[in-house]
Amino acid sequence: MSDPRDRPDDPLAPATDEELAESAKLREALDDPSRRNEDAELARAMSSAWSPRDLSTEGHRSIVQQALIGHDARRRRNRVLRVSFGASAVLALAAAVLLYVRSDRSQPEAVHGTAMAMSRSTQALFQDRFAATGGESARIDRIAMARAADLRDNEFAKWGVR
Repeated sequence: MSDPRDRPDDPLAPATDEELAESAKLREALDDPSRRNEDAELARAMSSAWSPRDLSTEGHRSIVQQALIGHDARRRRNRVLRVSFGASAVLALAAAVLLYVRSDRSQPEAVHGTAMAMSRSTQALFQDRFAATGGESARIDRIAMARAADLRDNEFAKWGVR
């Protein structure tokens, strides 16, 4: 039977040459902060989170300068955004005024000379008193069919068919 430490997914397996080279690079990057290494940057960030060091005066000035440069760029971008929204609002207002001025305010009561069916009470649909219980579905169906017929008549009137 083979030794389980010889498997590549075993964490207790002996280190390969590639792993040894990577660990040497990481060690050198941790010793010299000027070297670029993603793993070393992560390790430095975690170390700073656990025990932060004082910020040097130059480092502080550099951070403040970068923040101010970004602030100026954001202010310019915000100004452009406000101007574009303002221009859009003015155009929308002008379009609304134009539509209002050009609209015909008189509403015709009949289209193509045919009167439209108006909404009304449902009393004309029922002559007898309702039963104390039951019959609700039949009444609702009767109202729905009457309103559908009114709608159909109105559509035909608008099209000039009747």
